[in-house]
Amino acid sequence: MFERRLQSKLSALTFHGMKINADVYEYFSLPVISTGRSFAYYRKIFFGNRSQREVLERLEGKRIVDVGCGLTPYVSDSMFQICRKHGIDFFGVDPKFADGLRLRPLDVAKIRAVGGRGKISAQAPGLEKCVGVHADELPFDDGSVDLILSNFLLYAWIQDETSLANIYREFHRVLNASGEVRIYPAPDLDMDRSRNSDLREVMKKFDITQRFSVRWLNLAKYPPAYMMTMKKKQVLTT
Repeated sequence: MFERRLQSKLSALTFHGMKINADVYEYFSLPVISTGRSFAYYRKIFFGNRSQREVLERLEGKRIVDVGCGLTPYVSDSMFQICRKHGIDFFGVDPKFADGLRLRPLDVAKIRAVGGRGKISAQAPGLEKCVGVHADELPFDDGSVDLILSNFLLYAWIQDETSLANIYREFHRVLNASGEVRIYPAPDLDMDRSRNSDLREVMKKFDITQRFSVRWLNLAKYPPAYMMTMKKKQVLTT
């Protein structure tokens, strides 16, 4: 019980710092520097540090959508590119693509800072699967997505409960019957404290589990927070 309370408090401190950071960016109208995290990072966070081969085998024949993917499609060691090479139906979603995302020196530096070691190219293959929309307007058919990933977007940048309700409603629409959402970092979620009735209602449509994660030697990449899995609930028919 003490361990859980400690984890919750550490996570709360993480998101307090993220809110301050987001407020500074908004106040000064600063451009958000995009990132391009590696497949190795995604494996550690979203797939329990399973091997690349095992993850790819599990994803074979599935459609995966990375919401808030940033510059990952431009980096050769990203999950986007490695899944593409193995014939996995993988999409990157980021509204910046709609405006013609450009690789700036600061973006490239950030990719390196967060562990991207692959080749970076504005003409990388597979960019037709980069979708320039917001998270609440996904261009996928109902029930057509197996897995949604989101890294350092929801709760880190998008914290408004009305926006979160709209996004989760859209996630629920596009996920198939056994579909999942995996989010990192996420706070210790207590929906009973949510003031937004729409958010409470849409979250009831998912089975939610949380696993605490932190790496003290690399807090910038792995801050104290939860990896949250939201599994679409089965609809019982009579």
